[in-house]
Amino acid sequence: MSSMSPRKTPQLCSEPGCGQPAAFSTRTKSTWCDAHITKMLRQGGLEPLEPFTKPKAWRLTRCLACGCEAHYRFEYTLEKNAYGEATCRACYWRQWAQEARQAMGAYADLSPVPEAKAREHAEKNGYDYLSALTTPSFSDDPHHVRCRYCGRLSAARLGDIAFGCQCQTNPRRERQTSKPAGSKQRDLLKDSELPVLDWWDHEHNDVATWETVTVKARREAAWRCPDCDLRFTKRILDMVNMRECPECEPKRRAEWEAQYARYQVTPVADVPELLAAWDDDEDPRTVMVADYGPQRRFRCPRGHHPRLSPHTYLRHGCPSCRGQDTLAERIEAVEIDPEAFGLNAEIAAQWHPTKNGKTELSKVSPGSRKLMWWRNPDCGHEWQETPARREQGQRLRCPECRTILDSLAYHFPELAAEWSPANALSAWQVRPTGQTLFAPAWICSANPDHAWQAALSSRANGSGCPECREHGKSRIELDHWSAAERAFGRASSGQSVRHEAFARRANWLVDITVETAGAQKLAIEYDGCYWHADKTDLDIEKSRDLLAAGYMVARLREHPLPPLPIDDPSYAEFVVYSATPTPDETIERVRAWVSRRDEGAGAQR
Repeated sequence: MSSMSPRKTPQLCSEPGCGQPAAFSTRTKSTWCDAHITKMLRQGGLEPLEPFTKPKAWRLTRCLACGCEAHYRFEYTLEKNAYGEATCRACYWRQWAQEARQAMGAYADLSPVPEAKAREHAEKNGYDYLSALTTPSFSDDPHHVRCRYCGRLSAARLGDIAFGCQCQTNPRRERQTSKPAGSKQRDLLKDSELPVLDWWDHEHNDVATWETVTVKARREAAWRCPDCDLRFTKRILDMVNMRECPECEPKRRAEWEAQYARYQVTPVADVPELLAAWDDDEDPRTVMVADYGPQRRFRCPRGHHPRLSPHTYLRHGCPSCRGQDTLAERIEAVEIDPEAFGLNAEIAAQWHPTKNGKTELSKVSPGSRKLMWWRNPDCGHEWQETPARREQGQRLRCPECRTILDSLAYHFPELAAEWSPANALSAWQVRPTGQTLFAPAWICSANPDHAWQAALSSRANGSGCPECREHGKSRIELDHWSAAERAFGRASSGQSVRHEAFARRANWLVDITVETAGAQKLAIEYDGCYWHADKTDLDIEKSRDLLAAGYMVARLREHPLPPLPIDDPSYAEFVVYSATPTPDETIERVRAWVSRRDEGAGAQR
């Protein structure tokens, strides 16, 4: 008799005494049925005009007080209800603007805002202008607008309209968008080059932890103080933020406190460095180094005259000199790498060559609020904007074309080449990991007859044409195949191998086959932990058959798969980690092993 899994009990409304099914499920928060959700909306002064979907979804509503139709999230209404405030922003901003004008009295700006000016402002920032929500409309009064991209209705002031709709917010995510397709986005501690790596205790931490742990990990690890050799355990995140030895740190703190106590009774005249720079009217013999009095005047060797405490000058020197040195280092770094301490490369490439006068690009800070001239090399449009504003809000690449920074076309031109012209937006108007209101269409670059739909994040993470891809191969296997092609020049995936030396089968499908520079062929097998957990015997027989046929065999075994009991000079295993795949690094280790094998074989001949 076949067994059936028990039906999941529906979650019920959290309202006491209500036994109706909840409109949405949740693990830790309250949930309600549709009737109680509507009741809560009415409590916030709204009437729903669309069915409920989920708490974070935008839902069209009508204000019961003023009749303004707008989209709000149910979570937003719950928040306002908790404060006893109506949800409708049209009502809120009308009241706010009226109270602000009353507070300003005769200084209030009572110049009406022309509808044509408000319409132009809204359209410039991606909205369709519907109407003013006050008559006449003064400064800070709300306006009714609709986003051209997501269709969301809202009531907003002109200043808020200038930021554009939330759907157009384009946060800077260079680590997520500039990564190679298919790679994992993890900040591994071993690759961080942080000073804390010198404290890592390789003897007491296992290899798996070293290979997979991130800089933000909250697990404890073993550490070894490079000064006193003390071994201790501490959370990785804490050590990354502040390296402290339980034994050395109290000693350093006690030494600093003792030294500071001595400076409290030590005159400036007794410290040669301070006395040489002293330029204050007060007698240095009467002023203590750790003095709580007024700031003192010093003269540094470069002629600066800073005013600061003697103790601060002794510890840090002249602040003007430090600033000049930092600026010089920054300029030098920018000359070597334009993105180091400077504008990101995409914005820097739009620097106008003639309209910025004597201002040098290398000296412009990303946070500068000075208006600069820019020119988009793709369309030729020119405009003025501050570097700081270019990295905020919508982060437009061109304000006239409405293209964005960090777009799919900029980071992944090979994917942009497959972006279908039938899509509502261009590849310059979408982020690689963004979301769209439509399912993006793609056209295969290898075969234009192949067309399909796939999310942006799926493509940015390595998915390809479903009709061209290798069937039966996982993404991670394909990534290692690509790495093998880069390392060896040529590699085959899923090749069927036949040989008279095979004892178990007439043929084997090899994950990756490589023609090496030596006399032997190389077979690379990727053993995933999930699929190979109960295939030890099969993996052993396959390896032995390939070795008997004259192949070198390299098995990439996912941790924690145990090693296979094979002892052969042409066989090697390499531990890999599913959480942090590094195809190029792993294949390079395989290539180094092959090179050593070839060199050893040549020496024997």
